[in-house]
Amino acid sequence: SCSASCPIYLTISLTGKTLRDACLEINWGPDCFAPPEWIGIYREDPSVSNLAPEVHIAGIQNRTGKRLTPFKLGKLHFPGGWQREEAEHAASATSYAKGKCLPYYVASYNGTELLTIDCLKIQPNWMAHLKDAARMPLKQLFLPGTHASGSYFDGYSKTKPSDVQSYVMTQHFDVWSQLVFGIRYLDLSVGALRANTDKGKSDADQFWVVNEHQFVNPLIGVLRDVRRFVELSHEVVVLDFSSFPLGFYKHPDVYSNLFKLITQELGSVAYARNVSSNEHCADRTFEDLQQSGRQVLLLFPTQELPHPENESELLCTPWQRFSTSYLNISQTLDYMRMLFRKKKDSVVQDDGWIFLARTSFEHGYNMRRKFQPTKERAALVNPKVNLWLSGPWGFNANVVAMDFFSNTNLIDLAINVNTHKAYLASTEKFTNLEIPIR
Repeated sequence: SCSASCPIYLTISLTGKTLRDACLEINWGPDCFAPPEWIGIYREDPSVSNLAPEVHIAGIQNRTGKRLTPFKLGKLHFPGGWQREEAEHAASATSYAKGKCLPYYVASYNGTELLTIDCLKIQPNWMAHLKDAARMPLKQLFLPGTHASGSYFDGYSKTKPSDVQSYVMTQHFDVWSQLVFGIRYLDLSVGALRANTDKGKSDADQFWVVNEHQFVNPLIGVLRDVRRFVELSHEVVVLDFSSFPLGFYKHPDVYSNLFKLITQELGSVAYARNVSSNEHCADRTFEDLQQSGRQVLLLFPTQELPHPENESELLCTPWQRFSTSYLNISQTLDYMRMLFRKKKDSVVQDDGWIFLARTSFEHGYNMRRKFQPTKERAALVNPKVNLWLSGPWGFNANVVAMDFFSNTNLIDLAINVNTHKAYLASTEKFTNLEIPIR
């Protein structure tokens, strides 16, 4: 059908000063062979309601593209018990096999003929519905992630972020919302405030999420969001403690205190690896973790911890990281070509690996001799990376982490790749069975 040849989807632009002010973007492609005559954005599902479109866009020519609309996001509400305030005390939340639409729909038409329909959606349970892919090792799945995941500004406050905040913030959404949207890899840099002699303060107050050498948000809130989400969704979350830029240097005791806080908050849901077999956590499957009832994978550089914590079964060896931080767009394409082609002599080893699509603050500054906030850099980099992963490279992806992921359809892309991979794996099994034994 013609409609299948022109996928159309919604994303959240990185334009507005605050999240409420962010406008929706219409995206089409990759490679629309026959663009539709017009596209509409709706507040309700247009296949079952007769509402007029809020936004009407015609005259799309090129085969791949993105167009900003004047339609503002406003205040989001997650249905089915996935709103954080409700989830804190609920025994359960609705499981959505195919995701759940929020009241933002996009539809494409030729005249009055409806071609495609999609929506902005939450995907709190996508891994649980992977079927065959649930038996594939995590290193073979495409896991959508965020970079500097705890560096968010309270998205709904009316005040616009200051200059400092605009280069420290890397996410529109708090960690809870990221997970509900379908993010499954979180990247955390942790900083420690000077040890507190004040008896009224706990160790928890000492640890903060850090970005660009600034203390951003208390770590404990992030850990609690992860625990609550996993308890309700039974999804797998990879939590990567990737760096410790402030307050840790030559302080094994500070690392020990952090380890204590992590085990206190996540001990009941963190996967315990088999220490004696020197197990690689990335070789485990979603099914393995689900059966163990422990679905948070903690990546942590254990060499920083004193004995015996450095041998904890709750800590997995960090996965390989590849970052675009100092590359421009064309260099990023070359770098991705090298990584995602997965040639025999690839630098990507047969283990978990993380591709961080981001531009560092220093680089954003030097390139134009003018300060460029993280959002502006993500507005350039993300759609390109997303497009390049929509082709064959996506099949070799493991973790792909972005700043401000919401201007892409990274999560749907990952789900589609995983579904397709699982299908290929299952047909391969069947074809293997049919080979006569000579």
